[in-house]
This record gives sequence, C-alpha cells and structure tokens, in this order.
Amino acid sequence: MTSLVEIMTAVSDQLTSSIEASRLAFEHNLTKGEAVESAVRKFFRDHLPSSIGVAHGQVIDRHGATSKQLDVILFDARRTPILFSDEANENRIIPVEGVIAVVESKTSLQLADIPTLAESASVLKSLDRSAYYLSGNPIITHVVNGYGREWPTLPPMYFIVAFDGPRPEAVGQAMIAASAGKPLHQRIDMACIIQRGVVANCSPDGSGIEALPFPGSKSLAFETKNSLLVFYILMSRYVLQSDLPPISIQSYLPTDFNF
Repeated sequence: MTSLVEIMTAVSDQLTSSIEASRLAFEHNLTKGEAVESAVRKFFRDHLPSSIGVAHGQVIDRHGATSKQLDVILFDARRTPILFSDEANENRIIPVEGVIAVVESKTSLQLADIPTLAESASVLKSLDRSAYYLSGNPIITHVVNGYGREWPTLPPMYFIVAFDGPRPEAVGQAMIAASAGKPLHQRIDMACIIQRGVVANCSPDGSGIEALPFPGSKSLAFETKNSLLVFYILMSRYVLQSDLPPISIQSYLPTDFNF
C-alpha cells in the first residue's frame, strides 16, 4: 500500500524537477522567480480542496490599506468576493477577511530576504479584518485557537517556501531577529526550504512541533529530506480547518458614498 510519505516524496521530486527545469530554461532572475511562484501555486491547487482558492496579488482591507505584492494567497473560495482580477496572469485584489494564509516563494532564499519578508508579514497581519456579517446576539458562537489565544477569526498565516537557501538554523535565527518586539500573530509563522529543511515552532523542551508560534514557544529548525511533507502536514492542520464568516463587501464602501 502506498503511504503518504511516498506520495509526498514523489510530489516533492516533481516540484523540484519543475523548479530545476525553470532554473535551466530561464536566465533572468525575475523570470525564474515567476516560474517558481507558478510551480508553488500549482502545488497548492493540486493538494488543497477546491474550497480554498489560490491566487497571487494584493490583499486590501475596508479602509483601503493594502499588503505588499504576494506570491501565493490562499483564500476561502466559497465566500470571498474578488475585487479585481487580471485574467491574463491571475493577479487579484482580495479582501483580507477572506484570506486564510499567504505563502511567499523563493528560488533561492537569502538571509538578507528575511527582514523584508518579516515586514510583509507584519503589514498583511495588521490589516483590519472586521468586515463580516455577524449576528448581534448569536445563540451559538465560534472561536478559534491560535498564537496562544482565542479569535473570532484567525489572522492570516504567513509562510515561506523556498527551493534552496541557507541551513534552517541560520534561517530560524534570521526570523527571530526580524521578529523582535512583534506580537506572535504578526510574525513569519513557518519556513520550508525544500532542499534543506523546515523552520517551525515548538515547546521549550523541544516537543509539540507547530506551524504557528505560541506563548513560550521557541524556533525549531531542522534538516530533513521530507521538508515539503512536514510543511504540508503542519500548515494544513490550520488551513483545512479554516471556516470564515460571510464577508460584508458593503463595508468597503466609503462612509460618504451616495447610492
């Protein structure tokens, strides 16, 4: 019987081959990067349910504040209105209320990239996520747990997937330095360097590996040939349980808008 490990190893090999082919085919770094982004988006389309949309572009909130340009946006495809869509390259503007997670992709991650990515994560996670249709006096309420507290809706998660890069320990140290002083929910959550390993989170004693940081957690960086599998298992625990309320797109209209 074929195991999940065998399946994901084959998927990782396929993704690696696709990225390698792109690196050989294109000389220009920007073109290489776009090819890697496309390969990573295809991975998520192939391995997440159709209820989770996959796009790239920007995220906006009801006040007009926007994220930086994002490589991979995972969003609730059932309930999220798309505010803008460029059919030619799938570039979209998506309301933050519908965003589940963002994945930034790199052909070769550099330590110098981490502060910029950390700032992108902080900007995304700081957007106002309040334009939902919510009952004033609900009989049943739902909360989700993450980052050591309860939320009506979990803030967008932020991950890095790179084909290659420094050793995970060095990436983890750079992530810690770039996140100094930031709340847990505004940091880069996890990184996967396909050819190297994973940077995740764990308890102080090294147990309880998690995709998201939590109070008292420490960075857990380790090398593994199953990096894509580990990343997929950890992130999917949260992504697959996401259940967002209906979005009030009317809240995006300016207060002085006249019907």
